Order: sequence, then structure tokens, then C-alpha cells
Amino acid sequence: MLTNVNSAREAKFIVTFAINPLKMSRKYFRNISILAIVSLLCLAVVQSVWVYRMYNDSVTDFKRRVESAIYKSIYKAFRMDAIPGLADAKYVKINLDDFSLYFEPNLMELDALQPYYAEVLFHDAGDSRVVMTRGERPVLNNPLTTVVPIDDDGLYSLSVCIETPFKVFLGRMWGLIASSVAIIILLAGVLIYLVRTMFRQKTLEEMRRDFTHNITHELKTPISVAVTATDALRNFSADADPDRRSRYLEIVETQLTQLSTMVEHILSVSVEGREYKYNPTVVYLQEIISGLTQGAGMNTGKKPVFNIDCPPDINVMADEFHIKNLLATVIDNAVKYSADPVVGIRVFNKDNEVIIEIEDNGCGISKEHLSHVFEKFYRVPTGDIHTVRGYGLGLYYAKQVAELHKGTISMKSRIGEGTTVTIILPANEQ
Repeated sequence: MLTNVNSAREAKFIVTFAINPLKMSRKYFRNISILAIVSLLCLAVVQSVWVYRMYNDSVTDFKRRVESAIYKSIYKAFRMDAIPGLADAKYVKINLDDFSLYFEPNLMELDALQPYYAEVLFHDAGDSRVVMTRGERPVLNNPLTTVVPIDDDGLYSLSVCIETPFKVFLGRMWGLIASSVAIIILLAGVLIYLVRTMFRQKTLEEMRRDFTHNITHELKTPISVAVTATDALRNFSADADPDRRSRYLEIVETQLTQLSTMVEHILSVSVEGREYKYNPTVVYLQEIISGLTQGAGMNTGKKPVFNIDCPPDINVMADEFHIKNLLATVIDNAVKYSADPVVGIRVFNKDNEVIIEIEDNGCGISKEHLSHVFEKFYRVPTGDIHTVRGYGLGLYYAKQVAELHKGTISMKSRIGEGTTVTIILPANEQ
């Protein structure tokens, strides 16, 4: 009893240890995604604030330089010491008419104020009124207004309204803005790429885990059957019954052959970058298909019905081993994924090509998963249902073989309506 309890605890610990990393990886992936998004938003905010401050600094500097230019122009053209004959006079009394007659020509000669609205103001007891105006007052959205005194007593001043040149500022800052946007876009692309790569790695890890789980069961089944048959030969005096002995030996041979086929299949496609051995010969497809359909369904206990339309003279120049495995994979899938399998196989020539169509009445595949069925280790998710096992290499191998023979393989399917696999190979020109 104690041993059983310890075994149960150990099993529970193993299950917990196996499940927690997956949960942690999902949580880790979610946290990384959130952190990446927050970081990108913070960067965008910082860049925006920086550009905005640079713009304000440019406006402030522009206003300072405008005021400096106006002061210099006023000092040169309107100060009393610049009037001929009045340089020694500290105070000069003139009326407004005389003021206008003298200052109006000078106001018109201020080239620095040419594009802007300007007016001369007369200040009296805290009030002001316009003495003279140059040009018409423009409609300004965001003007810079500067008031500069033009006499010693401060009774007269010049008011200048300048429209803020947004286009000029933006033109000068265009390189800065463009580089900031480019940096944000680049970093956003990098973050998206990293997140997608992490998600892809997570998906591949789950696919490898499922592959290990499924291949373990696939390999254990023939081994268990062979061991059971061997025990029967040893323990139940099968030697005294030649028929039973022959039946058990046939079972062992069949299971070991199946095991060897699976191992060779895995080894042939599990190494990236390794080229397949290609020994082309003339292969008659009717002979291959006939042999495959005779043994189909033995492992699943099903009795499939095959409707074959393949002229005996159709042949291809191909590697017989690989072509046989390709067709075996597709036919085996058609039987496995159908409750009462009825499989149609049609072979015909068209435009110097041999077209093989294999159609079943199985459960079908959704459009979401259809584009991934030829990927390595990929298996269509079935939730917690494991009535049909596999290791996600069959269709990947089939695609590699089709491409090896300069052909193609494609699949059409709809949920509940079955699947059609089309294999196109070059016709034998000999």
C-alpha cells in the first residue's frame, strides 16, 4: 500500500512538473507581449514630447530673433537721434500731423516689416490709438505680436503682428520628425517580429511535445503486440500447434515490419537539409495502388471500400520506394479519418502530366488548418480526442516526395464533406 501511495505521489509530481512549464510559458508569453506593447507606447510618447519641445524651442527662438530685428530696425529708423538736425535736442514737441508726415515715409521703408502687419500706436494716459497703419491687417491664426516704443517718453510705440510660419518650422524639422517616425516603425516591426517568433517557437514546442507523445504510442503498439505474441509462443506450448505457431509468428513479423517502416519513415524526414535518395524507374501506378488498397484498414480494424479508376498503362518515371510511401500515406489517412471509409482513387493523363485524385468521405478539415497540413509535425487539433494517432510527418513527407519528382500535392476539404488530395506528377515521356 505504501508503495502504491509513493507511486501515486511520484506520478502526481511528474504530471505537475510537466504541466506547470506550459502554464508558465503561456504566462511568460503574455507578459512579454504586454511589456513589448507598453514599451512601444512609451517610446512613441517620449518621441512625441521631444518633437513637440523642439518645435516650441524653434518658435521661441524665432520670436526672439524677430524681436531683435524689430528693435534694430526701430532704433535705426525711428529714434530721435537718427533724425537730421535733432540729434542735440533731447525733447521735441510735435503734433500728430507732423508726426505722421515724418514717420509715415520711414514706416514704409522698413523692409524688415514688409511681409507683416505694422501700426504706430499713440499712448495717452494708459490708452492707445492707431496713428498710422502699414498694409491691411491679415487674418492670423496664431500671430506673434511685438510692441516696441519708438520715443524716449514711451508715448509712441510700434506694434508688429507676425504670423507664425508653421510650414517653415515643420520644413526645418522634417528630417527630425521623419527619423523619429522611422525609428518607431522600425522598433514596432522588430517587436512584432520578436513576438511572432516567440509565438512560433511556442507553437513548435507544443507540436514537438505532441509528436513525442504520439510517436511513443505509435512505436509502443507494435512492440507490445510482438512481445505478447512472443510470450504466447513461449508460455502456451504453441510449438505443439503448428497453425497457432504460424499465426503468432506472422503477427510478430507484421508488427516488426510496421515498426521498421515507421522508424525508416521518421529517419527519412526528421533531418533537415538531407537529400532523399532518388533512384528513378518506370513505375506503373495501378500495380502500386492495387497492392496498397489490399492491406489498407488492417491496423484500424476497418473495412474500407475502394473505387479505383486507373488505366493499367499509366506510368511515371519515379523512385518506386518514395512514390509507394507517398500514396500509402494519403490512402492511410483517407481510411483513418473516415468512420465507414469509402475511398475513390482516380488516375488519368492530362497535358503531359499524371494526375492522381484520392477522395474520401471522412470528417474533413477546416479552412483554418488546411493551409498548415503539409507543415512538419503539424496535426489538426482534435482536443482531447485521441482515437486516431499520428506524428505529423506523413503529409510533410508526401510534399517532399512530390517536389522531389518535380510535382505538386494539394488538398481540398470541407468539414463533414470529406477530403480530396490531388497529386500531379510529370508524365513518363519514354
